Amino acid sequence: MKLRQRVSLLIRGKKPRHSGTARLLHWLYAPAVLGSALSGFYIHWPGSSLGFRKMNTARETHFFAQFTLLFTYIARVMYGLKGKNYREILPNRKTLSDMAKFLKYEFYLTDKEPKFPKYNPGQKVLFTGMVLFVLIQIITGLSLYFPKSWQKTAKLVGGLNPLRKLHFLSALTISILVTGHLYFVFTHEYKKMKSIFTGYE
Repeated sequence: MKLRQRVSLLIRGKKPRHSGTARLLHWLYAPAVLGSALSGFYIHWPGSSLGFRKMNTARETHFFAQFTLLFTYIARVMYGLKGKNYREILPNRKTLSDMAKFLKYEFYLTDKEPKFPKYNPGQKVLFTGMVLFVLIQIITGLSLYFPKSWQKTAKLVGGLNPLRKLHFLSALTISILVTGHLYFVFTHEYKKMKSIFTGYE
């Protein structure tokens, strides 16, 4: 039997965990976040070893990564609103009530792994945090890149220097959230990690 037929039989009748659109946006979004962070930190600390040898290379990478992030962010928000799958990500009352048993398992206080729908409470908090801080990153980044057009944004936070600090702190927070996301990716079931590539568990 051909591989294509086997795959077809395997997934027939199953609902994908992640749609093709969601996976495409994820794999555009992920390197954009990584490229923005690494190039941005290099621009802030030119002497650091983050894969760049020249400032111009870091700036070009930052420009491309940031605008890729902007467009994929907008596309993902629109896709989430259209399909109403944002409800799978945003924390709600049940998320808060489930947090205790989730933390109890994560801190090895019990061996019994609690079952959650698509995402556990920790993932929901991380994803919502990323949505909010990436938005701050985009707004502050555009304000720094187009200071004349975005003067009001700079004035709201007290000028360009506070704006730079806010941009840096949001980048640092996003990096921490991404680290948390990767922790969940590599410490939970393989079939869930596989689904971001294939769509199916």
